[in-house]
Amino acid sequence: MTTLTNPPTPTLSIHTKLRDLALVDFQVSESTPCENVVRRLEDDPTLSGVVVLDEQSQLRGMLTRRAILEWMLSKPYGLEVFSKRPISSLAEFQGQGFLLLPGDCDVIEAASQAFRRPQETIYDPVVVEVGPQDYRLLDVPVLLVAQSQVHLATQRKLEEQQEEMKRILAELEQEKNRSLQYARDLERQKAEILSQNIALDQERRRAQQRSEELARLNARLIQISSVLSEKSKSTFAATFAGVEAVRRLFQEIADNNQELSRELKEINTIVDVIVEVAGYIRLLSFNAAVEANRSGGGGGFGAIAQEIRKLAGRTTEASNRIRGLADRIQRQSQATLQSAQASAEVVQSLHQQAQSAQVALEELQALLDQARI
Repeated sequence: MTTLTNPPTPTLSIHTKLRDLALVDFQVSESTPCENVVRRLEDDPTLSGVVVLDEQSQLRGMLTRRAILEWMLSKPYGLEVFSKRPISSLAEFQGQGFLLLPGDCDVIEAASQAFRRPQETIYDPVVVEVGPQDYRLLDVPVLLVAQSQVHLATQRKLEEQQEEMKRILAELEQEKNRSLQYARDLERQKAEILSQNIALDQERRRAQQRSEELARLNARLIQISSVLSEKSKSTFAATFAGVEAVRRLFQEIADNNQELSRELKEINTIVDVIVEVAGYIRLLSFNAAVEANRSGGGGGFGAIAQEIRKLAGRTTEASNRIRGLADRIQRQSQATLQSAQASAEVVQSLHQQAQSAQVALEELQALLDQARI
């Protein structure tokens, strides 16, 4: 029989169990004589009771120090009657009304059950089962101290939790303020987005109006272009015909100028012959005049020779005038030919430009056809 006291836990908490407290280890077999138990109680005044086990180490009962001393010492002949008898005889009278709790029961629950006991047993020690067939005694003062320490620890924990809650509440308040600021920012952004949406909707309507106007203009353009294409086709056809006629006319002028140039060359040849004949006539008249003077018969033959010389002079003068006229006609013919050639080049350029315009018009017509599709 030994008494073991667990060292008190320095810091208790709401989760402290009974096995963690200072427990008394005083267990005896049910066959132990009562005098041995009484002697042990007298030797160790700190023992508040004894746990009684049967031969199989099962719990038989619990006797408090007060009950044992009352029966053994206060009752008449109590010591003589029970001193030699086993402790089980005393347990039959007194050891049944005790509180048994498991070792993993927490202090608060143990105190609650201990203080719900009857008034006469409320301060009796509590039997704690710390293991299989292993029992300890827990004094009520130890339980009270543990309960107060647990309450203090719980209070400190609550204060810490309150401080933590205050900190959390302060953070929540800050977060709330940030959330309010975010909400205001979101409302402002929402208003800006709404304004932008309104502006975008207005812009969309304006764009739709412009698109409709462009569609109408496009339709009108297609209509005008169709008319223009038809008119242009006929105009180009007439232009081509006119250009071709002018080109043929200029070609005829060029051909006529070439023919005139050839005829002027023949005229110049004839004029050269006339001039040559006039020279022979002048020579003959001169020879005739010489022979008339030599023979001394001037008279009529000399007059005829004189007339022949005049005729030769007039022929030469006429030839010169014909040659001058032919030269002027030749020069005018060359100028006309050059003008005709320049005009032909202009007409050819117009003809090419008209063809390019016709190709562009055909491409425009193709685009209009695609636009209709």
